Amino acid sequence: MIKSYLSAFIAVAFLCQPAGSARAEDLPAEQDAFELTPEILSALAECRAPRETLGEAGMALFMGGAIPEWLSPVDDDGHDGMMGLETFDLKTPITVFGASATRIAFLQEWVVTERDYDAALATIRTQDMKRAPIKLTEQYYRFVDPESGPMIGAFAPTDDALAMMLGMPADAGKPKTMFVGCNYTVASQKDFLDAAAKADSMAGDAGQDIQEMLEGEP
Repeated sequence: MIKSYLSAFIAVAFLCQPAGSARAEDLPAEQDAFELTPEILSALAECRAPRETLGEAGMALFMGGAIPEWLSPVDDDGHDGMMGLETFDLKTPITVFGASATRIAFLQEWVVTERDYDAALATIRTQDMKRAPIKLTEQYYRFVDPESGPMIGAFAPTDDALAMMLGMPADAGKPKTMFVGCNYTVASQKDFLDAAAKADSMAGDAGQDIQEMLEGEP
């Protein structure tokens, strides 16, 4: 029950998916004709790849295909509280928004690299992102297509999301790192901003429900 609430909060805080939106695993993929390369991962993280490419990459990495030898799954990425985060080390660095990256991660429709906070802010400025209207987590956005996405974005890790929902104070000050990359959910900028404006209220309601559930346990 708690995990379902937490998943719902994280999904809303990142990007509320309207009915009918496409998920990566639902996209068509011609696995025999697709070969995942470092250049494709760079293009995905920068919102330069078609949505279909995310589906093909997902098939290669998560649907029983052979993971390329230049990618290594990371068992401990330091974010145990972020359910669904899948992280890989790259033997050959890639360039994402002008910075070298040796690690890439997937989270729902996000393809991201993790950077220290100041480096992430520099990318936020160069990519002309704006701050999303969410108080519980720090997130920035810029839509490639305002009508349907994808969305270039940056967000703080949400390892302590459950604690924040229960009203516990988060770590004071700026986060140590932020994730920077692309979200391929089919949604408009208006959809995103409407969802973001409701995220804090929804998280508060979910936190209250969780608290009541915990208090009712023997």
